[in-house]
Amino acid sequence: MELVTRRLILRELRHSDFEAIREYESHPEIQRYEQPVPDDEATRAWLEQSIRWAQQSPRTHYRWGITVQPDDTVRGHLSLALSFEEIQEWEIGWTVHDACWGRGYATEAATAVLTYAFGELHAHRVVAFCNAANVASARVMEKIGMRRDGLLRETRWLNGAWADECVYAILEKDWDQLSERACGRKGTQTE
Repeated sequence: MELVTRRLILRELRHSDFEAIREYESHPEIQRYEQPVPDDEATRAWLEQSIRWAQQSPRTHYRWGITVQPDDTVRGHLSLALSFEEIQEWEIGWTVHDACWGRGYATEAATAVLTYAFGELHAHRVVAFCNAANVASARVMEKIGMRRDGLLRETRWLNGAWADECVYAILEKDWDQLSERACGRKGTQTE
């Protein structure tokens, strides 16, 4: 399964992506707010799990590699997982190679995944979490229309200390309103 945007292709991960994933995951800045830098074994297990998820039916977990057209090298990844089936709540998350920061790739990729979640999976709500100190990730959440639902105090143990976590969410009706406004702006520009 692929999702294509103006600049990106989000595609299923492959065994051949291991080196590219290891390359960006090995950067301490990438893991600054999340976890210690994983070793080869942890990355291999994560990749194997991603490939297994692609074989599920029905799917409850997706993990796409983010590639920048026309190159097929994975420059990050984005996940979407069913977190609460009864209310059709899905959780979204992303990681982008630090060499690609500031280019809008996370926003573009996450927007494509939200379009898929609400349009194809009939999500009612999509949530995302980030370390409260991770201002850049929170900014992406806000750019894609998510609202901060709250602050979870000391829910992450990271680098020998407790860290707070922000939770953001967007509802189907919020997404519909954003989509309608975007279509209206496009229509106005061409008239």
